[in-house]
Amino acid sequence: MAKWNKVKPVKGKGGKQIGTRVRNNETGKELTLLNPHGKFAKATYELEHNVRLTNEGEVKLDKNGKPLQLTEVQRAYRAGYRSHVIDETKAYKSHGGKQ
Repeated sequence: MAKWNKVKPVKGKGGKQIGTRVRNNETGKELTLLNPHGKFAKATYELEHNVRLTNEGEVKLDKNGKPLQLTEVQRAYRAGYRSHVIDETKAYKSHGGKQ
């Protein structure tokens, strides 16, 4: 039997699936794995609000309970990821949806 099992799909605010919830059979621990749409939405939110999020969409907090802000390196990575996804989408659409 597999160590990890899918529990349920995770949907975003618009009802579109943004990831999958998985559970470890041995420990009972659950994780949310984001698909590319979910990762793009998370990066967009983080850049707009300058805070870090968990995959569940909750703001990450430091030891004092304050929201963690993005560093310059983290902002650059997320901006680069968003740019890459947008470029890939434009290339895909320029070929009539076929590659």
